[in-house]
Amino acid sequence: MKKSIPAILALAGALLIGAFLAWAFSLHGTIGLFRVNGQYHSLFLYLGGFGLVLLVLSLLYLWLKPRLKPLGLRWLSVLVIILSLFGIIGPPLAFAYANGTFSGKIGDTPPQLLMADGTGANGIPNLAVAFNTAAESKNTLTWGTGSNLSMLKEDSPVKQHVFMLRDLAPTTVYTYRINGGTTYSFTTPATDGELHFAVSSDAHFGAGDNRADLTDEMLAEIADPANGYNLFFSLGDLVEHGFSSSQWGEAFRAFSTATSIIPTRYAIGNHESLFAGLGRYEAYAYPAGMDIQTGSRLWYRIDVGKIHFLILDIEWSAESYTEEQAEWLEAQLKDMPSGDWKIVMSHGFYYASGSFSDGWKWYDNPETIDALSPLFEQYKVDLVFSGHDHQMELLQHNGVTYAICGAFGGLPDSPRTYTSPASLWYANGKYGFVDASISGDKCTLNFRDSSYAVLDTLTINKHS
Repeated sequence: MKKSIPAILALAGALLIGAFLAWAFSLHGTIGLFRVNGQYHSLFLYLGGFGLVLLVLSLLYLWLKPRLKPLGLRWLSVLVIILSLFGIIGPPLAFAYANGTFSGKIGDTPPQLLMADGTGANGIPNLAVAFNTAAESKNTLTWGTGSNLSMLKEDSPVKQHVFMLRDLAPTTVYTYRINGGTTYSFTTPATDGELHFAVSSDAHFGAGDNRADLTDEMLAEIADPANGYNLFFSLGDLVEHGFSSSQWGEAFRAFSTATSIIPTRYAIGNHESLFAGLGRYEAYAYPAGMDIQTGSRLWYRIDVGKIHFLILDIEWSAESYTEEQAEWLEAQLKDMPSGDWKIVMSHGFYYASGSFSDGWKWYDNPETIDALSPLFEQYKVDLVFSGHDHQMELLQHNGVTYAICGAFGGLPDSPRTYTSPASLWYANGKYGFVDASISGDKCTLNFRDSSYAVLDTLTINKHS
């Protein structure tokens, strides 16, 4: 039995590697990670290959054991044991890392105004005041207009706090405060066809090469009342590792400059869904207790009068575009009156310029184009916003305008080597976001850099 220990250890290592890979590929975003990211693609293949080597070594050791002289068996035993230890120790450590065990806690985060799926009775989104505390606590929210204030109280101590504000009136100033703390003020949007909103993507908090200082500058401009933004959308890759609670805390503390006073909606990106990241995205960006009327915690519809937003779960490519989501999307597009504004948002892009990098063509994506663009064209979607590519670009194809705004702080992509035939304007190496203003049948898109200067402008007319 003792002489069989190396074989047992090798088998154990092979089984642990297999178990880790099975766990990883059972998670929401791993198929996309494997297909698109060349480094992880190779890493998974090497890991699987190493597991097979250990399995073969286990069998080979048992076959050679009675045939080798003591000295040869001793050297083979040492080799098998050393390799087996990597297989035994590595997977548990990788699991702990990918599950966020070493990532720290989210800690205390300021309140954010998160838009909920659907709409309230008065034609604008219901909102949630959401925040986190390091320790469980019971809190009271005081909110309302002027001296007409109401109180909402939590029933039991929790770390994640959600207070729903439903059926808000349009163009109305509301205040709220948690316990006896800071009083925040926000103004609800109008329902008369006038709307001003900001769209950003790819801040990548926690990456190390992100420009959090420039992200802070852009957030300050979005938050400035003089600039008059009604809504704010962040289209994914807010954090580098979705399984890292501490990165979520860092991001929320920075974003609260704007999100505490401007109704905000986050979309999921490929970095949010890394390994065990999906659960944290849902817990932090669409926490339990928020209303869901039409969609899910990953895709949603937000209505502001006759202006409709559909936020999708498109991460790496089209892997996350499930049959359920596709049916939901078409049902929502069919439900929208033909004369209303139809705006789609997602992290993953459709038409884009770019380059070949890390085993993937980061430009005109045939998978998302084939799966979704025919629907956009059939139902006359006016605007499609996305990120994922760390650049800013404006494109038009078959009557649909596409805006890429993946420049909110993450390291810029390499300059394009391929120019999409749909491209109208392109900026690489700059940080910025999209400033969109709808007035009646017209929408003006301003691409702004980190100093708030306008880089490019386009005005489009709504489809009839």
